[in-house]
Amino acid sequence: MDPRMTRRTFAGLGAAALAAAESARRCPVAAGEPASVPADEASVLVARPYQLMCIVCRIGEGGEGPADERLRRILHAVRQDRKRPLSLRCNVDTVFRYQNPGHADDTPEGELFNAKRDLDILQKLGMAPGDTRPAVDVFERLLAKVPTAGGICAYDAVTGDAWRGCSRASSGFYEKGRALGIQAIFTPRDAKEKATAKAESAAAMYQAKALRIRPHHLMCMSCFFGRAEKLAPLVEDNLFEAVEAIQKTPDIPVTLVAGCCMICPPCSLYDPQSNLCVGGRSMALRDQKKDLDVLQKLGLKYGDTMPARRLFELLYARIPSTRDVCAYGDGEARSPEWSICGGAERDEAYQRARAQRLGIPG
Repeated sequence: MDPRMTRRTFAGLGAAALAAAESARRCPVAAGEPASVPADEASVLVARPYQLMCIVCRIGEGGEGPADERLRRILHAVRQDRKRPLSLRCNVDTVFRYQNPGHADDTPEGELFNAKRDLDILQKLGMAPGDTRPAVDVFERLLAKVPTAGGICAYDAVTGDAWRGCSRASSGFYEKGRALGIQAIFTPRDAKEKATAKAESAAAMYQAKALRIRPHHLMCMSCFFGRAEKLAPLVEDNLFEAVEAIQKTPDIPVTLVAGCCMICPPCSLYDPQSNLCVGGRSMALRDQKKDLDVLQKLGLKYGDTMPARRLFELLYARIPSTRDVCAYGDGEARSPEWSICGGAERDEAYQRARAQRLGIPG
């Protein structure tokens, strides 16, 4: 115990800790969900920014993968779990030096080149030293923001011995790896497993006495309905089935749930094992904000149940435009994590659904 801390203060801290523990026990994240992050998801994988480019370069070269053991371990780890937290760290002289990883992973081109290359990559990614994201988000951002190794891994003109760069920069391997896309880094969901999930989840939705749907999917259902000339099932989700089930039984109870719902199982970005969306560009993060925005505007909370007809009447009365939710109210995309749904810029589909009340009879 700190000798400057009185017994009364210490006792107060103990009481506060007990109160916090009791509050956490009474208020889990959501009914039926764990209140803590699984240990494997909390394990942060550290990498230098340049190493991600090297991985893409080696993939473009072909063969079994990176020959370098460190690169192989990074690639294996993210392939095992694409949502694994990945922290990009590099050596700097600024206030960000708290995250400096040291020079053990520097390549032979020299300390100055290593420092500039890492910062060049971070600048193009719009990230800072020490930033941590799910691995799939980081690699998707890399492929989107860094189209070539030129000007990063080597320069058009060699201005001195310290700036000769990587001999592989002009090989075209990075560009070839990038052209292969994110599926070359992360194995896509098995097509047969997806088809089975589609058949089983669609059947379950039609047989259900009540539906479990995440809040913002009410708006997705609306845009799907308003956009289609003729409604038909989709391979990637159960939007059609959800709309049809409600049209057939307008007063079917709908419970608003947190996270993935009955619409999600066929999606390529759905992970059945964790029941999470593992889409890149922080899709799940945006979806959670949209869920909470919908709940707030409707005056509801997770777990609330209403007849479908009443729920959509409330939705269309309280949320007159997709801009209010899917474009954050102001239409400004402040970062890749907070990009805006295309249907928010032109919401004619939502307006058609709103005018027709989703085709719900009566």
